[in-house]
Amino acid sequence: MKPLASANSQSVNVPNLSERDVIAEDRLTERHFALQHANAAGPPNLELAALDPLLRTLLFTDGTVTRVLEAHTLCDVAVELVEQTRMRLSAQAAGHLNVGDATECLRRRVTMGAGKSVPLVWAESHILPSRLPAGFLGLLESAPNGIGGSIEHARIESRRELLWFRLGKPPQWATAPAQTRSIVRLYRIVTNGQPALLICEAFAVERQSGMYRPFVLAGTAHDPLGAVA
Repeated sequence: MKPLASANSQSVNVPNLSERDVIAEDRLTERHFALQHANAAGPPNLELAALDPLLRTLLFTDGTVTRVLEAHTLCDVAVELVEQTRMRLSAQAAGHLNVGDATECLRRRVTMGAGKSVPLVWAESHILPSRLPAGFLGLLESAPNGIGGSIEHARIESRRELLWFRLGKPPQWATAPAQTRSIVRLYRIVTNGQPALLICEAFAVERQSGMYRPFVLAGTAHDPLGAVA
């Protein structure tokens, strides 16, 4: 089965990582990502030590990504709709949402950015409107902060279940330079005891000194991480 976004997985080796560190990483990942070591997602191939602290925070957060990015960059992060259409779920997506194959859903694709030509995040969501309150989709269309902000605004009790993360590329529908890399994660949002949304996020990253870090406003006055070397 293929992930919702292309992962093009590759191994990243981090030198001087002790056996104790490896065990700690595995336990942390297993505790928070339900399918990281499952066959459906492929074998683990990216050590947490290869990710800078902000990127690890983005991967492990069970809150809104836009808030984390805005707090770090001190810039407004805009969510822009690329496409929204009704479609039938794939067998893989239906399995994650605990519904029958070919169930109809709303597929929503957005970018998150802060005034840069390359977005910070590409996100594809598969939404089951029948498992959400009436009027939620209307709220989502007018909300500036995307799904997370809409859930908070509607005061929907929910939780995020993280499934897996991988090193890969932006999704095929994204407009990005050919060499752009990303860290991809898949998770679902559960409300009233049932998964209602399946979300695949791809974080634009760059590699410096053997580490992956978010591609955040690099080379601008607002870049808290410094200009790209």
